[in-house]
Amino acid sequence: MRFKGLDLNLLVALDALMTERNLTAAARSINLSQPAMSAAVGRLRTYFNDDLFTMVGREPVPTPRAERLAPSVREALLHIQVSIISWDPFCPAQSDRCFRVILSDYAALVFFEKVVTRVAREAPAVSFELLPIADNYDDYLRRGDADFLIFPELLMSRAQ
Repeated sequence: MRFKGLDLNLLVALDALMTERNLTAAARSINLSQPAMSAAVGRLRTYFNDDLFTMVGREPVPTPRAERLAPSVREALLHIQVSIISWDPFCPAQSDRCFRVILSDYAALVFFEKVVTRVAREAPAVSFELLPIADNYDDYLRRGDADFLIFPELLMSRAQ
């Protein structure tokens, strides 16, 4: 499907590559072969008239244009996911979802206990996997490997 000359499937490929930062892993994540993913990157380069990625060793490094495109592409795909694909509204009482939350030990002890108590009442089958704060917490969020980050705003980088 083309929209104003852009094959919209290429946006899925771009998002996967920006998330995985590895051509083979990105291809696998969207069920493409490595050659098909390479071809998709070639078509993206042609459409945007930009390399989008340069190779540093064996790792693709996004160009400034790719970095600028990534948030908009991710937002568009998430909007499609939430508003079109996932048409069932979230019903806490019936959900059995496991939410992955990044937070400090202190936040888990002081703050999150209250969250768990309330969720147990309103969504008894919902569970949580608590992840420690690591230097690459933003990678977890970008890849969708974590659902939430609970972190004092004072300690957050201004670039985010």
